[in-house]
Amino acid sequence: MSTREIHVVVVGVSTAGISVAKKVAALAKDGFPNLRVTIIDKNEYTYHSIGAPRGIVDKQFGRSLFFRLDTLLAPFEVSAKPKHRFIQALLTNVNSKTIELNTGETLAFDYLVLATGAANSFPGNVNAPTLEDGRLRMAQLHENVEAANNVLVIGGGAVGVEIAGEIADQYPSKQVTLVHSASRLLPLNFKEGISNGAVYKLRRLGVRVVLNERINIPADTQFDGAVRPMTLVGRSGREYTSDVQFLATGTKVYSEYMASLEKHLGTSLREKNGTIKVKPTLQLASDALPNIFVVGDVNSLPAGAKYAVKAGEQAQLAAANLIAMISAGFDNAKATNLVLQNWNGSVMNMIAVPIGKSLGVLQASGIAFGKSCVGDIVVSRVKAKDYFVSKTAKEFPPNANA
Repeated sequence: MSTREIHVVVVGVSTAGISVAKKVAALAKDGFPNLRVTIIDKNEYTYHSIGAPRGIVDKQFGRSLFFRLDTLLAPFEVSAKPKHRFIQALLTNVNSKTIELNTGETLAFDYLVLATGAANSFPGNVNAPTLEDGRLRMAQLHENVEAANNVLVIGGGAVGVEIAGEIADQYPSKQVTLVHSASRLLPLNFKEGISNGAVYKLRRLGVRVVLNERINIPADTQFDGAVRPMTLVGRSGREYTSDVQFLATGTKVYSEYMASLEKHLGTSLREKNGTIKVKPTLQLASDALPNIFVVGDVNSLPAGAKYAVKAGEQAQLAAANLIAMISAGFDNAKATNLVLQNWNGSVMNMIAVPIGKSLGVLQASGIAFGKSCVGDIVVSRVKAKDYFVSKTAKEFPPNANA
């Protein structure tokens, strides 16, 4: 047992952050009673965004996507006086030994994990600080879509396909249009068979699928789920009129908090797209700061390593390396010749995309199940039944989303 005072800070508490925080906090009950973990997030909840497409059409399901963060680490307390802590705040600056928050608070750390993710348009992200505010936004979105006659989805990746499919399946009388700039749907690193299958099954549900078309989006256009009748024009000159619009065309990372550290070190720590550079060990790409890890969407691994499954694998690796450092006494300058694990470079080669409740496309083990019913059967049983929200619920104590 070690009585060292160790402070681990995890910023961003979604798929990767949850996993790292819990694994490290468990050390408090396993030989490190004075270890404490602080988790920080701008919201008082984590949001299971994978389930957003179903949440649009199912109000009760939309409520179930939110989990309170103040309960996450309660099972890892070693006494009646809590050591672990949740802070609702936005990270503004990372320094070599401290971080600064928009609340004015400065926290010293022994180890830091950055898992601040990436921002998507609503409902991929819900810009609401409280759990009830988030639920209200999702409930209002449900009512708005119910009231709409025409729905436009811009972007034919997995999320765009899922949104279009869920709305068309639930409301067959509505006109749903999916516009995508590429020649086929879904990420191009997957086989064309699932792209063709997605088009075929969306059209079975009555979705108007338009490929090779890029929508000209005015700078002031809001994609907030409101009923806002508008006509947008594609580069082809065609007009697309809708009551409610969804933008599903990519993500943007928030990493401005690295600027002060970059200035201090005199080097760039970020790629041009804002992602933070990492070593194969998922440590920050700076020999001066081996006690900082970066996981999930915000790091510089390729896009194929950013799916939820891969984010979980990243978290496992980072947690293992962090625990190895703690166990070796790295924070007490006792570790020598410490060998850490490296990311294996793997990217996602499997994808399951629900298209409503009973249709779907699948690629697994290099085999594409596009137009066939095999994709429907597997996807409806594996993902479409609840978009994995029950799996996220198991990460939390009971009633975390009551």
